[in-house]
Amino acid sequence: MGTSDTFLPNTDFVADDMEKKLILMFIFEKMEIPLADQSISEIIVSNPNWINYLDFREALFQLISTKFVGRGKGKTDGMFYLTQSGRACLGHFYTKIPASIREEILSYAKGNRQRFKRMQEYGYDYYKNSDGTHTVFLKIKEGGNTENLLEVRIRVPTRSAAVAAASKWKDKAAEVYESIFNKLIDDNQEGV
Repeated sequence: MGTSDTFLPNTDFVADDMEKKLILMFIFEKMEIPLADQSISEIIVSNPNWINYLDFREALFQLISTKFVGRGKGKTDGMFYLTQSGRACLGHFYTKIPASIREEILSYAKGNRQRFKRMQEYGYDYYKNSDGTHTVFLKIKEGGNTENLLEVRIRVPTRSAAVAAASKWKDKAAEVYESIFNKLIDDNQEGV
């Protein structure tokens, strides 16, 4: 049994599906951040030539069961990441991924890593109230922490106003946080 065989722990890691699993592990490695299920799904759906959605779901399940991909607890609760054994496996087999797909993934990761990081840290939701208005719930998570660093609820008159506030949040969250912090904390520190 050669070195490369030691990274195939059981028959669940079928050779026919190996490329799909390697592609998924390569995505995790190149994104360099733990990813929420929604983020991984968006990456896969926006790049169907890498792996189709159903194959992605099956590959993710198998990678978790073989412990090549882990699911965070505590600060990274629910986030998926490439484990050390997954990195070792990928290191031995990444050449099985077509070079063109590796290049596409590298380019995609470089251009989108920060966007996904912000998207996962700056969350939002909105819902309709009984009086017909809408409440927009905006939040900032710190470094994948399960507790929110900031939560803001705003009542707006229409659904379109809720959608507009939510869509601006990812670009304005840091600025809003800094403004609130400066107004409430920094101004009070001068007299202490």
